[in-house]
Amino acid sequence: MFGFANRLFWALAALLALSAPTFAQFNFLPEVRVGIGARGIDDGATLLDPKRIGDANVELLFTAPDLNAWTVVGELRPHLGATVSFRGKDSYGYAGLSWTFQAPVLPVFVEASLGGVARTSMVTAPEGDPSRNFGCGIGLRAAGSVGVNLPAGTSLIATVEHLPDFGTCGAPRANTNLGVRLGFRF
Repeated sequence: MFGFANRLFWALAALLALSAPTFAQFNFLPEVRVGIGARGIDDGATLLDPKRIGDANVELLFTAPDLNAWTVVGELRPHLGATVSFRGKDSYGYAGLSWTFQAPVLPVFVEASLGGVARTSMVTAPEGDPSRNFGCGIGLRAAGSVGVNLPAGTSLIATVEHLPDFGTCGAPRANTNLGVRLGFRF
């Protein structure tokens, strides 16, 4: 699984490097976010337990000016991200749309995201394992964030994400994760 995470990291790094001239001219990639996360905060355990922190996350937010015609307030942007587990759990990639609303006077913003997710268990689980089912290996991702804008185009963001499995992984259970990320705007 570490090999997959390594390849995913280098693929995202290559995407970022190849798009550097593009976003310098067109601002195609205006924001990159990186951070850490804690898994399974919905099972009643202590959130501050260091054993829970075992994920690294990177997310790219793109510009699509035509999408903003659909919103009266805020900014609608496509996103692409990956979360890699360093505690032996499945890693996953996700894509979708994020809607960001900036408070008028305060340096605070809120964000809602919705999209799809593909987990590494889709290919690494044994044949016949429920992790290969649609909804378990490939499914839905919903997230909400609150952020504070910091100087020099950076931001500090707290994110809660929910990955429901719709009962396709065996007993119905969803995975709710919490993360803290730094955002860098270009």
